[in-house]
Amino acid sequence: MNGDIYERQADLCSVFSNPKRLQILDVLQDGEEQTVSAIQDATGIPQSTVSRHLKLMRDRGVLKKREDGVYNYYVLTDERIADGMNTMRDVLVDQLERDTDLLASER
Repeated sequence: MNGDIYERQADLCSVFSNPKRLQILDVLQDGEEQTVSAIQDATGIPQSTVSRHLKLMRDRGVLKKREDGVYNYYVLTDERIADGMNTMRDVLVDQLERDTDLLASER
């Protein structure tokens, strides 16, 4: 595989190096379009911050935007993005459970 794919993969992964963007991804993972206000309500993240993260995610090809009058609707470009993030989260949950079990057994 040529090195360009690794560069692109690293760039895509960097989008998800922020907990707020992971929260936004969580809201969008069901495949339904969401407005900035709906994302703000679901996450508790201030609207200006949500908008800034949505722009970055859109610029990196993670989201697409549909304009309808005064509303902008956002949706994932590919559901596999959410699947990948959920797999990573599952691995982390398993690691935390193992660490908790290990700590409990040492006491």
